[in-house]
This record gives sequence, C-alpha cells and structure tokens, in this order.
Amino acid sequence: MAGNSHSTRRLRDSGLTKARGFHSVQGMTKQDWAEDLRVAASSGDVRFMTAMLGRVPKDVMRTALPYFEALARAKLEDGKPEEALAVIEQALRIEPDAKDLVAMRERLESARRKAEPAGVEQPAEVVRPAADFDPAKFVDPRLPDDIDQNMVAGLTQHLRRYGDLQSPKNVLQRLDDAHWLDAWDQALARTAGGRVQFRGSELGIFAVRALQHGAAHALAIEEHPLEGRISAGIVQKHFLAAWHARHGDSIRGWSEDERRASFEEFAAAVDLEPASAAPQGTSSDFFVFPNLDHSLLGTGIVAAVRDFRSRNGKPGARVLPAKATIHAMAIEWNYPSRFRLDAMNRFRWSLYPQPLDLPAEHWTARTAPALVGEIDFENFSTTTWDIDLPVQSDGVVHAIVFWFELDLPGTRLSNAPGSSLQCIRPAVQYTDALRVAGGAKLPLHVRVTDTRIHFHTTPPCAQHRSHSLPSWYFPMVLDERRNETYQDALNAALASSSATRVLDIGAGSGLLSMMAAAAGATEVIGCESSAAICKAGEEVVRDNGFARNVKIVGKDCRQLTVPADLPGRADLAVFELFDCSLLGEGVLHFLEYAREHLLAPGARYLPMSATLRAMIVEYRVDHVLGIDVNLLNPYRFSASFINVDANRLKYRPLSPPFEVFSFDFATATAAAAQTDLRIEANAAGTAGAVLFWFDLQLDDTRSLSNAPDSPHPLHWKQGLQFLPEVAVRAGMQLPIVASHNGSSLKFQWKPDQLSKDAFSTLPRFDPRAWQRAAELDQQNRNLLQHCMQNPAEYAKVAEVAQRFAIDPAAHGLDPVIAQRFAGMFFAA
Repeated sequence: MAGNSHSTRRLRDSGLTKARGFHSVQGMTKQDWAEDLRVAASSGDVRFMTAMLGRVPKDVMRTALPYFEALARAKLEDGKPEEALAVIEQALRIEPDAKDLVAMRERLESARRKAEPAGVEQPAEVVRPAADFDPAKFVDPRLPDDIDQNMVAGLTQHLRRYGDLQSPKNVLQRLDDAHWLDAWDQALARTAGGRVQFRGSELGIFAVRALQHGAAHALAIEEHPLEGRISAGIVQKHFLAAWHARHGDSIRGWSEDERRASFEEFAAAVDLEPASAAPQGTSSDFFVFPNLDHSLLGTGIVAAVRDFRSRNGKPGARVLPAKATIHAMAIEWNYPSRFRLDAMNRFRWSLYPQPLDLPAEHWTARTAPALVGEIDFENFSTTTWDIDLPVQSDGVVHAIVFWFELDLPGTRLSNAPGSSLQCIRPAVQYTDALRVAGGAKLPLHVRVTDTRIHFHTTPPCAQHRSHSLPSWYFPMVLDERRNETYQDALNAALASSSATRVLDIGAGSGLLSMMAAAAGATEVIGCESSAAICKAGEEVVRDNGFARNVKIVGKDCRQLTVPADLPGRADLAVFELFDCSLLGEGVLHFLEYAREHLLAPGARYLPMSATLRAMIVEYRVDHVLGIDVNLLNPYRFSASFINVDANRLKYRPLSPPFEVFSFDFATATAAAAQTDLRIEANAAGTAGAVLFWFDLQLDDTRSLSNAPDSPHPLHWKQGLQFLPEVAVRAGMQLPIVASHNGSSLKFQWKPDQLSKDAFSTLPRFDPRAWQRAAELDQQNRNLLQHCMQNPAEYAKVAEVAQRFAIDPAAHGLDPVIAQRFAGMFFAA
C-alpha cells in the first residue's frame, strides 16, 4: 500500500480536477481559476472546464467565454462538429445570450438536422447476410482455435470500451433500488473495525458507507476507468466537505504543500485503484463484490474472488456475498387467449439469460420451484447438478426460470419471482418447446462454470435461430388491456358500417388482422416489412383458421399499390405503430401515404386520434445512504429521450400535466411542427426533465392511455426527455418548446425567457463520455457496413459475437454490451 499520499494522488488524478483539485474554492484566487481555465482551454480539456462551471466565480467564468468559443472553432476545424456543439452548450450555460455562440449552435444544429432523415426512410435495398445460431454452442461457447485472434482482440477491445460507458448505468440501476441498498447496508455494518477491499464499490458509495459504519480502511478496485473517475469524485467530495468542516477558514493561510499534506492525512482511510494496478500483498478482512446481475456469475464474481485470494495476505478474510443458493422452475409462455401465436416463439430466444420482467399472467409455471444447488464463492469449483423438476400440469415448457438467494452478513437477498428486489429480476433461459405431463419429472443437467450457469434439457436445444425481436415486442403482444380495447373497437367499427376491406399497417404477428377478421371483415390485408416476421405472421393466420380472409404482404406500407397488393382501396385502417412518444415508429408517415394511395375517401381510422401530454419533473439523485452523490446526475443523462416506467421512477412533478400535440389520424400529416408553451410550476424544485405520454382515442367511446397515473398500466410505459436543470419556484412560468419532425419528439427550454441565474451551474453530462460514446457508435456502424458488404466477414464477426454474448465474463465483457453487439446480427 502506498499510504496517505497514494490515497490523495488517486483522488487528485481522478480527472475531476486539475492539480489543485483536492483543495477548495476558498483556497484559490480568481487569478488561480482564470489560469487553470486558460490552460484547460489551450489543451482542449472540455471536461475540466465543465467541472469548473459549478465552482468558479461567475465573473471569472465569463472571462473564460473566449476560451470556449476558440475551442469550439478549433473542434469545427478538426471536423468534429458534435464536440464543438458540446463545448458551445457548456459556454451558453455561462452566458445564454452570447450571440456568436447562439448563432454557431443554430448553424450546427441545422446542419445536423439536414444530415438526419426527414422522416422514416424507405427500407434500404441491402440484403443482410444470414447469421445462423446453432444452440450446440451452449455446450461449449469457447472460441474455435482457428479463429482470427487479431479480429478477436480488436472486437474485445472495442466492446470493453463500450463496457466502460455502460458500467455506471448498471450501478445507477442498482442504486435506485431501496431493497438492494438496505440489504447491502446491513452487510456493510458488519465490516466495522476491519479493512475492506471492494471490487466495484458502487461508484464509491459503498466504500464511504463502510467507513461510516466503522471500517478501518477501504480499498476500492474499479474494473472500468469511468467508474474509477466517478468513484474518486464521490469519495473526494465526501472527504472535502468533512475536511473543510474540520479546518474552516484556517485553510486560507496554508501553503500548497500544507494543504496537500493535511488532506492526505485526512483521506488516508480510503484508497482507489484501477483493476489493472490492483496491489499485491494486501491485508483485508473483507472482500465485497456487489456488481451482480440476474445470471449471478456473468459479471465475473468467481474470478474476482479468486484474484482477491491470491493477492490477500490475511487468511480467513470474509467474502460478501459468501454463498448463493440457486432455485429454478420451468414455464410456458401465455399468449392472448383467443389466438395461437406459437409461430412467434422462433423469435423468443436469447444467447444470454434474460431478466424475467413480465407480469405473472404472461407465463404459467409448469413445474414447481425447486432447489438446484449452492454456490460457495469462497471455495468455488466447477460442478454439475442433475435435478428433476416436478411437473404440476400438462403443457409445454418454453423456458427455465432461475433465481438466487445471496448469503450476506445479517440478511439474505433474493431475486425470486415476486420478490421486492427490482434491480435484479429472475433469469430466463429459453428452451426448445418441450411437452410435459402433470405428475412427471422434467430432468435437467445443470453445468456451473466460473462464468455461467446453464440448464441442459433432454433432448437438448436443437432449433437453429436466425432472427430476433426487440425486448418491447412481446410485452406489446401480451398487453391484454390493449388487445381487448382494440378488439372491442373493431367489433363496433365493423358492426356499424359497411366496411369490408381492412388495411392493417405494420401487421407483425397478424394479431390485429385476425381481430378484424373475427369482428366481421371479409378481407384484411396486413403489411409487414420484415420478411421473417411476415412468414411467421402467415403461419399464425393459418394456425388460427383465418387464411381465407386475411393476407399478410411482406412489404413496407409505402411500397403497397392498388390493385397489385390490394384489389381496391380499404374502408378501414387499423394500426398500432406507437412507441412511448407516439411518433417514433413513423405512424404519421405511413398514414400520409396510405391516405393518398391505399384508403378510400371517407375511410375510418382505428385509432381515430391521439394527444401527447407531458409534465415537467425533477429527476435527480442527491443522496444515497446519506452520502452526497450529486456527481452521479450527469451519468443519468441521455441526449435523446428514454423509455421509463414512471411507477418505478423516483421523480417529483413540478407542473400539472399539459397538452403538447393533438393528431386527428384522418387528416394528420408528417409535416414538422412546433409549439411554444408556458407552464406554471406548482411546486419548487430543480426542473431537469419532461415526462411524457399519450392518450389514444380508438373511437368515440374507447380509449387507451399510458399516463403515469393510469389505473391500467400499458406496455408503452412513458418517455423521459432530459433538459438543462433549472431552479424552479411554485408559480413560476416555465417556457418550453416542443417540436417534432413527423417521427421524432423533442423538448427544449426557451433560455431567453429564463433568468440566467435559474440554470444550474453543475454539469448536465460528461462531455468526454458523450464524445467516446459517439465515436464508438460510429465505429459500430462502420463495422456493420463493412461486414454487410462481405458475407464471409459478416459470418466470422457474427460467430465471435455469439460466443461473446453466451459467456461474456469469460472475455471480460459487460453482458449488456455483448448481447447488444450480437443482436446486431440477428435483427428481424
């Protein structure tokens, strides 16, 4: 161990501050700040300049405006407009009315809009090479010996960089779960008096909390550089506050060396290290590994414990968690009761176990839950278990659900179905369809390695897969409230009119097409642009006996013509082309074409209209377990809106709901629109986001709403758009602009109508992480484009991607990133 200077060096080198980063604003003159800003600007260090926004006197920051502007122009000259825009956004937080910067931002945003598609594009005439998955790889997911090692190394490095950006998001998800925090807080209380080593400290929070519980020392080893930076910031901020509280104004009179020595002594109880430089010969009483997911072993806990044992010089050190018991059961998927959708099961698979985040009514347990075995992390060895699950009723098994119970000091933490734990759900491993009979046994061979738990059935999975569907697809199909309301509206529409020909836009599995036929339509034409889904939809239609009057056409709606695809114009259009923002799937573009080319004059639309609604909210985290974690808010930020479940979201409304846009689908076009709103705040707080949803009017009497307070939650959930944070008081008028281009929704403040002092000086996002994400996304696009032009290369990369996703921990990869990458090669 390097002692006190080691601790402070790690804090100082975290990247959140420069050489003076460990001491206070009180200890610096304006000349000091100005010089630091000048040096940062000349070196292009946007991150430091951004971090200073909340700490430097405003008059000094205004003198830094020329630095920001010069840096933005330099970024433009280097051909980096997105980086230039990030610099400009930070500068405008200092001086929102800076005309040159405002004009530069408008030019950049205009250029970006022109580079983006105006709406939903026609499908490109590029045939994606086939990627085939053989489930035999589950038995042995290791990379073949003859694989190109340079390619493997390059892909591994690329995905690990993505994993660095993903890691804080994984932790933030866990930190939002009070049940998770309470269990771990009880466990950390048992570390009092001991030296604690963390492999992942939940962004520094658990390290600080252990010290608060009386631990003698905390060593936090962070796997990812970004986690290390954030952890250092959290720990530094915690110690700085206490350091200032102890020494007060006396700090002003100290020399630089005196300040450094004082802070080093004060912060000696914690050390931060990257995993690549984990110290040898440590002497820890406890080893803590909280970085778990639903698969239990897929994030590398076994290797981490083994590494700790090899480095730790103190025998008998305790591991948290020490053990886990595994439980499992077999389930069958439930589909809408009136229709058989079994053909869609070919898309319901995964390379890595998925979290079971579906309500209990969407599946049926075909076996009783059973204890599978116990895993001892302190004395782990590869093992196999042969178990029999008792079958409770006749049916089909589609998946094995498994979960664990962690042995933590003072408590046990379980992610069993129905448990209070929200951040880690039970895991689902798909199987080929297996018919079972009540009273029988379902034999399973369970293989447990360092990095994965896998259930092998008899017979084993053998069905090859070549396409997959996004995670939202099956919750949509299984949404009974949606299905019943559509069916009722179709029954009424077809009973009260002479409509005989129905056009189903975006037919997918054919569910709405069959509903229309069941309601009395004599002819239904459904269009589906995905050839794979279209083929499955045709099977579904045949399986349900509707082949005579339902036809699924494998085309984008805007490629249909009369009479080639429809014998005549349709009398009724039915569609469900909505994301949480209503517009994101291009419904307005499809309807505009259909109205002109495919629908009869006076045709009816189901749904008939929709209204977008929103509210301004506070969505931020200030304290976790009593620790100041305000530094985490930039890592929640997303440049585009995100899909959220407001029932699980810790937000606070600062305005009443308000209407944003309304659409009559019989007349609405995809033309861009904007509306200027002034919303009166009904509570004080920090406004930093817009929560939005829609009300869907199917006909005069039937409606659906995904509002946060809806008594019938729907699969769409809600959308959340981040904004620069603004201090709000009750009664204050909040000027906001909502706009759409026919397929994408956006909210913005009108900064010229808000006081400059209202805007928070804290960074809204980490520009360095944002820049890195943009670069990685571009590399991904380039890689996919290259592979699609070379089928042999495509097959090789897809093969590596599959094996990465099956066993990500074996390659040091984040499971989320490995799955996302492999999914690129199987999109339907």
